[in-house]
Amino acid sequence: MKKSFQNSHQNRDGAMLPFVALVIIVLFIAAVFAIDVASIHVVRSELRTATDAAAKAGVEALGREQSTDAAIAAALRVAEENLVAGEGLQLDPNNIFFGSSGQNDDGAFFFNEGGSPLNSVRVIGERTADSPQGPVGLFFAHLFGHTEFQPVQSATATRLDRDIALVLDVSGSMSINGRFEGLQNALDVFLSELDQTSQNERISLTVYSTQERKVQDLTPNLQLIRDQFANEAPGGFTAIGRGLETGIDSILNDPGARPFALKSVIVMTDGNQNRGIPPNVVARQSQGDDVTIHAITFSEGANQALMREVAELGNGIHLHADNDEELLEAFQTIARQLQVLLIE
Repeated sequence: MKKSFQNSHQNRDGAMLPFVALVIIVLFIAAVFAIDVASIHVVRSELRTATDAAAKAGVEALGREQSTDAAIAAALRVAEENLVAGEGLQLDPNNIFFGSSGQNDDGAFFFNEGGSPLNSVRVIGERTADSPQGPVGLFFAHLFGHTEFQPVQSATATRLDRDIALVLDVSGSMSINGRFEGLQNALDVFLSELDQTSQNERISLTVYSTQERKVQDLTPNLQLIRDQFANEAPGGFTAIGRGLETGIDSILNDPGARPFALKSVIVMTDGNQNRGIPPNVVARQSQGDDVTIHAITFSEGANQALMREVAELGNGIHLHADNDEELLEAFQTIARQLQVLLIE
């Protein structure tokens, strides 16, 4: 009996070996495909990022230089600064297209290749057999007859007219270390950037300290904004939320507000909210109004975490400046961001 039991046990062990071997093979194949699938997703994401960046750089250069050659050069340069499958993306210049874009009555954007005036750039980024760098190789799928994949991404960026609300801090702390004069210089640089664009921007100006004041309704006259702010002086507490409320209201309800213009607010502070409604509450309340909120903090005393949240709620960007030079750069950066929009 003992010998019969041992034989039976050994037979079962022998029968299991093919099954175990099959499971190991299946698990190996699954692991192989998982590695390649993950690689495919990463490369597609990288290609999307590189193509988006190239389109935005191209249309920014198109407006700034008024030259399609400059736009192509900028798109090629920025694409190559973005890695795709471990290499800077090399665009085919023939895959950079120019045209005009606008909005239909339903709010949807359209791109008209070759249309006039030129305000849009479409870029097709690809890693295909016909592209400068060829297709992307796979790690293990070649074991099963698949050696490569050929991703393609398209991005279109345009420059459209905007209604912009400036919401600027004139509280007492702005009198410290020449901050107010630094803000005046940064405002001048911001407006100078907009002066050079082909779009028709309209700007409103709101200032705040203990209370807020709308100094100027939306106007296409950028010099008027300069002149109005030159009459301001720092003093009082810091009611950021009140200023933000008034700024948002100006681009929604001013007589000069345009229903199809893109709506942006730039709110700047050198301190911390200490009067009235908090700005993050205002930003949250405005999320259904299609308003983009950008935030600039200035000096060590500014509440960066709060204003970063405001920008995130408003689908904008937050920039911090420790000194006058960085403040100038922050306003310049946002001015250039305002000129660009990805529409696909």
